[in-house]
Amino acid sequence: MKFTVKETPYIRYQMTTHQGTVLFDEEEVTFRFSEDDNGSEFYILGETGFEQSPLEDPKHIAIYAAIMEWGNPEELEQGEEIELDQETLDLYQ
Repeated sequence: MKFTVKETPYIRYQMTTHQGTVLFDEEEVTFRFSEDDNGSEFYILGETGFEQSPLEDPKHIAIYAAIMEWGNPEELEQGEEIELDQETLDLYQ
């Protein structure tokens, strides 16, 4: 079978998902942050798997705010302590 490539394939749509774990005192929170051309989604690992967060829990808001302020989840380095002021947190509620 023979065919001719009429148009070189290209990325038409792509979603990137980052996964990480943070500590609030001794509580681990595992998250996923997905983004594409249409915006972003934020998920938290719950008892039944990853669930989209409505960003009502202060811990979820803090993680999401840090991601948005840093611009990329990969900028959150292992061992780094992050503290956000209330004004910043309020932007993401």
